Amino acid sequence: MSGAAIQTKEEAYRLFDEAVTALTTTNFIITEKPITDLLRCLIYSDHLRTFIIDCKKGVDYEAELAAAVQKTERGYAFLLPKSNKRIIALVTGLLHDFDTGARSLTSFIQNFWPEVDNNMRYRLFCEEIILPYKDAFRQSFLSEGADAEATVDAEERVTISDSVIENAAPLFAALRTVLVEDNKLSDRRRDSLIEVTDGLFYALEKGNLRIIKTIWIALQLALEGNKKAQRKLSDISDFLALYILI
Repeated sequence: MSGAAIQTKEEAYRLFDEAVTALTTTNFIITEKPITDLLRCLIYSDHLRTFIIDCKKGVDYEAELAAAVQKTERGYAFLLPKSNKRIIALVTGLLHDFDTGARSLTSFIQNFWPEVDNNMRYRLFCEEIILPYKDAFRQSFLSEGADAEATVDAEERVTISDSVIENAAPLFAALRTVLVEDNKLSDRRRDSLIEVTDGLFYALEKGNLRIIKTIWIALQLALEGNKKAQRKLSDISDFLALYILI
């Protein structure tokens, strides 16, 4: 099928579907060619190439990769994001890394599925990462009027551990204390700033990335010029950045 012969999105998706099927049905020891073929088909079709470029816009691949690695009782798990757009950007980037040698597929599956052999690890990799990638691709690429930002949870929630929340609490308490003790603030402005500060901490507890980022921007703007508060705000900024929350 030549590039010019692919006239519709359905034909382009069929090309993608065939490449994913080849990847998920191959033996672990011969995955190199199916991965390369899948990435080539994403470039080969104008429909697919444009779609992938759109999915990557505004997505920080390294940040998504770090956020996907979650500590569990049994070790580490690789958990895909909730947004179709971010799933597509993340997994496409991961496959590209495997193809170029920037990351090792063997090491990847051994890290996340250590209790079984490589063939079973690869099966689990396909079931938990490649097939959800295919589903996200189909939903966003083929749905009429649906763009790549379609989400399972539109608010983009993440799981933030209790220990992270506990470590954040003193930083917010310190900012709150500065605001309470600032005699230059009117009662109304003080109450408003404290409410925004508490709102940011509440969003952190709920793991809502979109609201965290929105309130964070609002708090930065509200505290411009307040040197004492800025120092405490800087501590919160460093903390949120450490955990890739802003």
